[in-house]
Amino acid sequence: MFETVDSTKKTLFFNCFTEKIFECSNFSVQETYTLSKDKIKINFIQIEKPNICLTSWGPASTSIKLEGLTNKLYEVELNFGATKITGQLNISASSFKVTVPTQTKVQFVNPDLGRIPNNTIYGTVHYHTAATTSTVQKFIDSLQFYGATSTLYPQGDYVNFQIESNGQIKQVQDLGYYFTRYYIFNYSNNSEQIKSLVRRFGINYPNDLLITLSTAKGETFTSWTP
Repeated sequence: MFETVDSTKKTLFFNCFTEKIFECSNFSVQETYTLSKDKIKINFIQIEKPNICLTSWGPASTSIKLEGLTNKLYEVELNFGATKITGQLNISASSFKVTVPTQTKVQFVNPDLGRIPNNTIYGTVHYHTAATTSTVQKFIDSLQFYGATSTLYPQGDYVNFQIESNGQIKQVQDLGYYFTRYYIFNYSNNSEQIKSLVRRFGINYPNDLLITLSTAKGETFTSWTP
């Protein structure tokens, strides 16, 4: 599961992948689904082979977009031919929680997905040398100068980051970079201020760090783009 946000709505997706790996990475899963008042019904029909093969190995996949969900309990029905799996999706302001019985047809990788609270900004700073640590801290301090404040967040998996039991964002070393700094703050001021801040750091330190900043409104700002 993952949730997308923009200025008007939030949308839940089920990203589905087969356990089996195929000779083309663009095999797809044919499916249909219906969303009613209290129920999500998904029919997984068959694996479809592409006309043009992307010649790397990978699972067959599909992405199911579930729009218009509200904060309540939904029945989830997953059909694989004659096999029916029935579970529940509990949606609250803070999380999506799905439960299905133990079986061999389907498994949710992240059955408890945290929802990013309103007025939240978060992101990463990637950099190459330990000497850049002070510049990274300067960026974090600048965010706070513009009104970002530290807040404790509910523990859990938010796809783009994890919150630990102490309410702080988990620091993870991302692959492909020597150093990574994760950050998260409450921020309710104008987004243009922090967009400009990210851009200024990109101009002033183009070879030292890479900044990504996302907001709960669905905006994403990076230090390497205008």
